[in-house]
Amino acid sequence: MSRLLLHDLGFATPRLQVRLADSSHLYFVDFGLDDAKAWGEFDGEGKYTDAQFRGERTPWEVVRAEKEREDWIRATTHRPLVRWGMQHLASPVTLGRRLAEFGIRPPR
Repeated sequence: MSRLLLHDLGFATPRLQVRLADSSHLYFVDFGLDDAKAWGEFDGEGKYTDAQFRGERTPWEVVRAEKEREDWIRATTHRPLVRWGMQHLASPVTLGRRLAEFGIRPPR
C-alpha cells in the first residue's frame, strides 16, 4: 500500500529494504526515496508488542535500539528518515501530509 500511495504522490519508484552498512553496522531501511533524498519506514506495532518479533528483548530495548539505528542512519547518510503507520495509509493526501511534516515532498 505504501508503494502505491508513494507512486500516486509522484515519487519515483522507491528502493526497498535498502542496505546501509559500515565496518561495524548493518541496517536496512524500508524505503529509499532517492528522488527526495530521504528514507521511509513503515511501522507495524508487532515489533514492539509481539515476542515473536522482538525475541527476548523488552519493548523498551526494541525502541532504544531503533533510536540508535535511526541516529546512525541520519548522521551517516545526511538524509531525513520518516516513519508512518497504518493510520497514514488512508489516502495519498494522508501519507503526503505525514511526509510533508518532515519536509519530504515529491520533486515532480
